[in-house]
Amino acid sequence: MDQFLKGQVSVLSSFPPSVGRDIAVAVVKPLAAGLGNPSTRSLLRTDRQVKWTMEVLCYGLTLPLDRDTVKLCVDIYTDWMMALVSQKSSTPPPISRDPNLYVQRILRHLYILFLPRSGQVSPVYLSLCQQVLSSAQSLARESSVMSNETWQALLHFLLRINHTLLAPPTPAGGLSDLSVAVLLEVWLLACSRCFPCRSLWQTFRQMFSSWRHQPAVVEQWSRVAAGLTSRLIPQMFGPSFPPFQVPDEDASLVPPDMEGERLSHTWFKFLHLFSNPVDLIGPAAGSSLDEDVQLPGIFFRAMRSVSVLVDAFLGVIERTSEQTEHLLPNTELGARSQSRDRLPSLGKQPQSTDPVHQNSSVVLVHLPMIFPPGFSVIRSPFRDRLPSYGFSRPRSGSAPPTPVNFPTTPEAPPIKSSSSSCKQQTPSSPHHWKSSFCPPSSCPPLSSTPRCPAHPLRCNVDSLLHLFGSWLFEAALITSGKQADVTVMSDRWAAGRAEACGTLCRIFTCKKTAENIQSIYLSRFYLVLLRSLQDACPPVLVSVLLNSTRLFCCDLRGVNLLLPSFVSVLETVLLDRDLIRFKGLVSPVDLRRSSIFILLSLMPLPVQLGPAQIQNSVDLMMGCEDATAGDFLSYKPRLCSLLIGALQTETDSSNIQLLLATILNVVHDMAAAEAPPPSPDPGQSRRSDHRNQEVQFRATSGTSRTRTPTTQSEAAVLWVHVVRLLTQRLTSQWRNDPAVCLSALEVLGGLAKVEVQVEVSERRRAVGSVCTYIVFQCGRPPPLHSRDLHSIIVAAFCCLNTWLTQNPVLLHQQECLLEVLEIVELGISGSRSRQDQKVVWKDDKDLNPASLRVKEAAEATLSCIMQASGAGPDASFRDNALVLDDSSLKRSRYFVLEGSVILATMEPTPDRPDQEPSPSLLVILRGPSGHHSWTLQLHLLPKDGRDVQTQAAVVPRQPRLSDEDAGQRRSINHQLVLEHMERVPSVGADQSIPPLIRTEDQQQLDHLRVTLKTQQEIEAQPRLSSHSVAMATCRPPSPVSCFQVTRLFLSHLGLLTPESVKDPGVSSMQPALLSLDSSLPGFSDSLRRLDQLPSRNSDCAFVFYMRAGQKTPREILGNVDKKTSISGPFLDFLSSLGCPEEVGGASRSELGAVLGDSGGGVFDGRRFVLKFADALTEITFIVPSSHTYTDWLKCYDEAEHTAASSSNQKRAEIRPSEDIRSCQSVSSFFRSDSKLLIVWVERFEDIEKFPLTDLLLETRAQTETGSSNIQLIFIHPLKTGLFRICFHGNASTKLGLVVPLVNGMVTSRRSLGFLLTEMVSNCSRRCRLDSDSAPPPHVRRKHLINDIVLCYKSRCSEPAFYTALFQL
Repeated sequence: MDQFLKGQVSVLSSFPPSVGRDIAVAVVKPLAAGLGNPSTRSLLRTDRQVKWTMEVLCYGLTLPLDRDTVKLCVDIYTDWMMALVSQKSSTPPPISRDPNLYVQRILRHLYILFLPRSGQVSPVYLSLCQQVLSSAQSLARESSVMSNETWQALLHFLLRINHTLLAPPTPAGGLSDLSVAVLLEVWLLACSRCFPCRSLWQTFRQMFSSWRHQPAVVEQWSRVAAGLTSRLIPQMFGPSFPPFQVPDEDASLVPPDMEGERLSHTWFKFLHLFSNPVDLIGPAAGSSLDEDVQLPGIFFRAMRSVSVLVDAFLGVIERTSEQTEHLLPNTELGARSQSRDRLPSLGKQPQSTDPVHQNSSVVLVHLPMIFPPGFSVIRSPFRDRLPSYGFSRPRSGSAPPTPVNFPTTPEAPPIKSSSSSCKQQTPSSPHHWKSSFCPPSSCPPLSSTPRCPAHPLRCNVDSLLHLFGSWLFEAALITSGKQADVTVMSDRWAAGRAEACGTLCRIFTCKKTAENIQSIYLSRFYLVLLRSLQDACPPVLVSVLLNSTRLFCCDLRGVNLLLPSFVSVLETVLLDRDLIRFKGLVSPVDLRRSSIFILLSLMPLPVQLGPAQIQNSVDLMMGCEDATAGDFLSYKPRLCSLLIGALQTETDSSNIQLLLATILNVVHDMAAAEAPPPSPDPGQSRRSDHRNQEVQFRATSGTSRTRTPTTQSEAAVLWVHVVRLLTQRLTSQWRNDPAVCLSALEVLGGLAKVEVQVEVSERRRAVGSVCTYIVFQCGRPPPLHSRDLHSIIVAAFCCLNTWLTQNPVLLHQQECLLEVLEIVELGISGSRSRQDQKVVWKDDKDLNPASLRVKEAAEATLSCIMQASGAGPDASFRDNALVLDDSSLKRSRYFVLEGSVILATMEPTPDRPDQEPSPSLLVILRGPSGHHSWTLQLHLLPKDGRDVQTQAAVVPRQPRLSDEDAGQRRSINHQLVLEHMERVPSVGADQSIPPLIRTEDQQQLDHLRVTLKTQQEIEAQPRLSSHSVAMATCRPPSPVSCFQVTRLFLSHLGLLTPESVKDPGVSSMQPALLSLDSSLPGFSDSLRRLDQLPSRNSDCAFVFYMRAGQKTPREILGNVDKKTSISGPFLDFLSSLGCPEEVGGASRSELGAVLGDSGGGVFDGRRFVLKFADALTEITFIVPSSHTYTDWLKCYDEAEHTAASSSNQKRAEIRPSEDIRSCQSVSSFFRSDSKLLIVWVERFEDIEKFPLTDLLLETRAQTETGSSNIQLIFIHPLKTGLFRICFHGNASTKLGLVVPLVNGMVTSRRSLGFLLTEMVSNCSRRCRLDSDSAPPPHVRRKHLINDIVLCYKSRCSEPAFYTALFQL
């Protein structure tokens, strides 16, 4: 007999069954008739009567269910139990006086109802059991007078009920969910009001361990554990920690008054009720075949619950679609990068009939092969609310896009499920718990949702492993030490093992920056990874890859030893196009994306670690003493081959963009590692490089193919392979994908800047491929033309400009120059003059460009071609070089050439008084492509042939005449032609002057003959005077000091012609040569505005340094004031961004000379900035400091009237116009469409604490552009010398991901500066492509020049124009 029933057997059981039944019926009916009637008094008045009646009721509970006797007994007992809640007239007075004593006895009697009997699955029986359980639940909820003994009896009662229903070999029945739910809820109430004793907890844990083979037990335990955890986390971490969202019915299980130590103790004891889930694999876990089939699913569900709790302590919360769209609008890659670290869950999800749901991009993940047929994972409200894991997909499948749908992205097909959803059982009683049992079915996919990263306030890794480590490690290694077939074990328990491996990976990848993990945990974790990668079980492998994307970039001690194993696994994933092994487990696109993120962090390791030795991970795992050793550098070719192969295999757009970013990082890193030390003069090195290319071109221009260099570096070989692959794919497979095309063009532009020694023909091939791509895009049918298409064409022209400016030697090849000019013609006019065999004259063509933006981009390319030297305008050309003062304006003349170029001429004054006068002229040209100046000087003799000292003109001495010759005049016969001229034969040149035989000239000829005849007569007359004639000495004229140099210059260049000066007579057209009136007011200001407009794309970025633990803007801005407050690598990083340049001046200095004791704050824009400039763009990097950026500090109440006012006063004393907003570089930042902030963080967890809103200028940054345009690039240094990149804000645009820096990338010190400048330039270029109010620089200058011409043109006639030229 059960110990719980000892002494509770009724005396009627000693009589024949008919006697006991008749007595029970006779007693029960009168008592039941008075229930529920307030006016009826109880028939039982004394304690003796009540005890005798309870003996009868106890026997009545043992009767069969074919009559109402058992039901009436249950009704009476449940009514009497409510005496602890409220007093009723139908309740016997003894019970009312001492309800605790009688309720304890009633509970012992009611246990008889749950004993095994025939008809146990009948609806009547289930209804009676539900009634008893509901009464017990109501008693625990509502009673306030229950004694400790009654609480203990109630808990014992529920324990025995559940043990009877759930303990093996009893199969799961319809009451399993309800009984477990009531037990756990009542137990929680008891923990709040009367904490159970230790022995009762031990009994509970022992019994609960024997129920784990029931699916309902793990479901209800998961609900309670989640509810307790949701209450515990705010108590442990505070209100700022992300709340653990659970369903309301699960959160209501925890009493509101439970808090403090009682809550933590209850949580800990409930957590360990389930004990180690790995014990389910033992032989004693279950006995029947059905239970054995369900055990793998129960094991998986338990590990999933542990995984959810781990995520709660890490602060990983589920992110809704609205939040994801707010973070990264018009892109899906950023959300996927944050949500990739989860293994998809098992379960049922019905197919939605909502068309919006059907068209949503989700990843379908299912594991039908893990469990045998007939097993089903049960479902409950808590199960439905559990966060799911995986990725959201940008497009369906992995098929390439079709050429027809170029302007749009193909949509994902509707999701189809092969099985129907599991129907919930609705209990007859209105309770919030539901049955989680459903008929066996297969396991269809479950959608996944994005997830946020771990919170900075999360607990340490060791703390989590102290709680869950033993379970997770054993679950991840269940195939070790078990007396079972390894293959069978892997197949049956793979889901739970995969969940454990994924959870361990998430725990270790959430390691904090300065956190130390115990070596025992690290070694066990590495053992788990090595065994998981070696076994190659598909579910486990998927889980490890999905959750290890940040494994190699979180400074785990010794993690680089896993490089060989991960490389082998990545080869099996990235080089396999079909991934048949993983079919049905996860989307191939998402699996490849996770593998690509791991590859991102592995690529810099071989070059960075170099000759460091690494042992074979398999030998290490097996404990071999003679483990083969190698170095990291030996894996560089293998990783490069893997990267190239992955790019050739990949078909998903987002994944291709990630690989493209990785390629540029790798190529530049290898080239920088192999490059010789930089020369002291970068400009000299650049010029010598250009000369070497020109010499190589001229040496090979006579042959069709260039000679291959004898030795070629690995970086050069990789460069050639990459450029060939990108150009080939760009003109074939990728040309219909706009996102991939933009990223590929950006990467090609970056590759053009990588300094490697390759054949000129390779660069020529790349330029030809870009031209071919432009021709293809411009030749699309008109219906397919859109703004996005034109943006891609503009980007292609920008890429072409980069290649031409970086490789000017290509313009020496006639074929290349002709091809590029044809592309420019195509962009400007819309067609080419030479097409096939037809040639169309340019005068006969109609200007019909694809769009105005395409035409402007082609004009910019034409400007690059004209500057054949490959260098843009001099970056040091400033306003002071143009001398726009009053004296220079009076001495200068301004002309307009062809309505687009302003020509300024000024005759400079001689430097020395004794300097030889010569025609000199200072010429300044201001055009759309920039402003250029020349100093011209005209000499009749070479400078080398003249004396150094300028001497006075020597007058030749005339010979004196003799006396006899004085006064005599001798006749001299002047011979104009040679003798015997008629004998010389005539040639064609003799007829160049036509004879004067025209009739209209006859009168003039007659008049000329008369004049000549008269002159001859006069000369033939003798002189009347006889005195001698004094002959004057011939002297040369004095040197001319006024040369009219402007007239000479215009005339020599052919600009001064009657046709060029004449007004064309059309109001919209100006003469080819037009003068400007510089005396008009505002002329000099207009010229200054024109000179301030940059001729290149001007971008700006701010650099911050954030020390560990800092939160306020004042602390962050004060770091760069002193060198001692920053780390050494930060200064090296600043030096890689650009050169120091003085604000408003042209002088450049060395970084060390400018820096001094500052930590970078000297580049705050007051005096110096960091400037990066090339032929096409210039980037200004500003390092805000606390001295000048009081505008960036939030106006705190305590410092609003003290610190800010004093700081402004000091600035006014130093320089009156020193406000940072007045600086051109800073104002350009606030005017730009995209604002980029670069933050160096010492601790990666502080990224979430960065005070962006406090640093932004509320009056300018937030109101004009909004915080959505702010882009943050966080740089975190790792212990390996590498740098981890993290993005916040809009890291991508509607046309795809911006490269080369992507979220999660790891780069080296050699490539950080280059990649960052490329990223700043590409981000700004993308914003300009998306904006309608961002014309190119040459267009802005063109518009301003047109305004100047219209406002200040000289309205004078042609004679007045010539008169003004001669008056100079």
